[in-house]
Amino acid sequence: MTSIRDKSLVFSSLALWACLLPTAVGAVEPTALEEVQADITAIPSLELALNSEIDDSEEAQALFTTPEGLEEIDIKSDETSSTTVAEVESLQLANHSTPVSSSVADLMEETQTDSVGQVTSVSQLSDVQPDDWAFQAIQSLVERYGCVAGYPNGTFRPSRAMSRREAAALVNACLDNLSNRFATKEDLDALKALQDEFAAELATLRGRVDGLEARVATVEAQQFSTTTKLSVDAVFTAQFGDSDNRAFDNSSDGLTPGVNQLADSRASAIGSVYMSFNTSFSGDDLLQTTLFFGNNGQDLFSNAQVGSTATLPFAQSAPLFNPGQYYFAGLPNNATLYRLAYTFKPIEDLAVTVAPLYYPTDIIDGNSYTSPFTGFSTWFLINNPLITPYITNFLGGAGAGFDWNFNGGPVSLRGAYVAVNGFSAVNTGPPNDGGLFGDPYQATAELEYTGELGDDSNYAVKLQYTNSETFGVSQNVVGVNAEAKFGQFGIFGRYAYSFANGNNVANPIPFAAGNVGRFDAQTWQAGAGIHDLLVPGSLFAVSAGMPFMNNLPQAVGVNDEDQINFEAFYRFPVNDNITISPIFSAILNPNSSSIEPNLYQGLLRVVFSF
Repeated sequence: MTSIRDKSLVFSSLALWACLLPTAVGAVEPTALEEVQADITAIPSLELALNSEIDDSEEAQALFTTPEGLEEIDIKSDETSSTTVAEVESLQLANHSTPVSSSVADLMEETQTDSVGQVTSVSQLSDVQPDDWAFQAIQSLVERYGCVAGYPNGTFRPSRAMSRREAAALVNACLDNLSNRFATKEDLDALKALQDEFAAELATLRGRVDGLEARVATVEAQQFSTTTKLSVDAVFTAQFGDSDNRAFDNSSDGLTPGVNQLADSRASAIGSVYMSFNTSFSGDDLLQTTLFFGNNGQDLFSNAQVGSTATLPFAQSAPLFNPGQYYFAGLPNNATLYRLAYTFKPIEDLAVTVAPLYYPTDIIDGNSYTSPFTGFSTWFLINNPLITPYITNFLGGAGAGFDWNFNGGPVSLRGAYVAVNGFSAVNTGPPNDGGLFGDPYQATAELEYTGELGDDSNYAVKLQYTNSETFGVSQNVVGVNAEAKFGQFGIFGRYAYSFANGNNVANPIPFAAGNVGRFDAQTWQAGAGIHDLLVPGSLFAVSAGMPFMNNLPQAVGVNDEDQINFEAFYRFPVNDNITISPIFSAILNPNSSSIEPNLYQGLLRVVFSF
């Protein structure tokens, strides 16, 4: 079967020779023209053969398809030059099954000095050199298409004008050879029919391509950068919270018993925006620059200072105790650098990150259910508070990390190091000393194994180890982070055990009385989720856990109960860019105190991602 490419060669040749014939006619020598004028009276059938008004008679058909008819056309006079190119093409293609070699032979017999010969290689032409401007065209006509392209004496005479009979012979031989090799008349007719049938569709496609080219030109002219893509997450939150029997309005804060902590509860609006400029220079790297800002919105848990201590500011409080506050609460209303990190791949399957500012959870302790944008909303239920101490995860810092997925298989090894005051070139003062390798810092290693449990069922288990020092409290922590999905249903959980030392720092945890030495601490979280509940793409999940169980001394209202956090949410998509999540959260025994009332709050979180 002939290809479209081969057929296109036929049409290209037709167009080429349609342009060539008038040029060849104009180049005929005066002596040849006089000969034509002298002989025209001796050819009574010439006028009939070239008359544009002739009907489609058998006599005309015979004349148009015989070698003699072709020769008569070759000697057509100027008086009959009104014959159109279309008519000439029609004559040449009228019957491809008719041999044309005889007519070419006849023409060649009639001349000796002007006759053309058949060659098979351009190297046979002595006057055609590789540096000639038309060398490739001549070579293609001779070797690729098998056209008559030389004289018997082995020359091509590239500077000589072509006579009309030479042009006729060359065109006829080329078209006959091409049609026999690439396409029959039936093929051409079928192609013409297809072109006519799909003319409207081709015109529509041409218009769409033109429109796309215009749009691409506009994008290229107006684009921000060829290497950078902007992604934005904007979070709107409506919140209201209170406590048992409104007791929160006149309760103590546990730190200074008998002192009211808050006034009456009120509804609040919390807004935050994260803008990330994601830049790639090679396709295998990523420079991430993220800015964030908010409206200073507060939720009930953050105003209650859950997890804070009496001796440290809230932003640097509770080195071991993760507060239960809403993740997006308290963001300043001015743009602040949130993340500046560069990730690249020195070898396949190994991603390395270096950063003046990033967070340990950018690399370790991930979980499918606990993203603050799409999962749980409070700090404790988003990450493990012992594996990722609140101070390092809340403020972030300078450092480096890696993610090595061995040969693209089920095993991955990750590591992260973060120094909160890594920007400081001098000692920042007690209880921390600052610098790139000073307090507060954390270094974490994580080994993950993933596997399949069947169709749409899988699991992941992460074994973790953290060494940290936060405001004088040092830790060595071992932990596990696991999840499994069985179709629509999933379960997940975290656990960690800390071998800690307060190093005689005063009040390193809430309610600690005096200095603290060696102690142990534990944390756990467990939950379950259902995907595609009622709405495709939705997720309903619940989780509960205890953020900080320890063996420190107890007193009435001081470390005498274990704090319990509970949360449930239902996230459903409005479209690809908007999700809505109603959320309910509760904290029982806040700050591990029996005299603190239980806290409850509801949120409506709307996330716009683009």
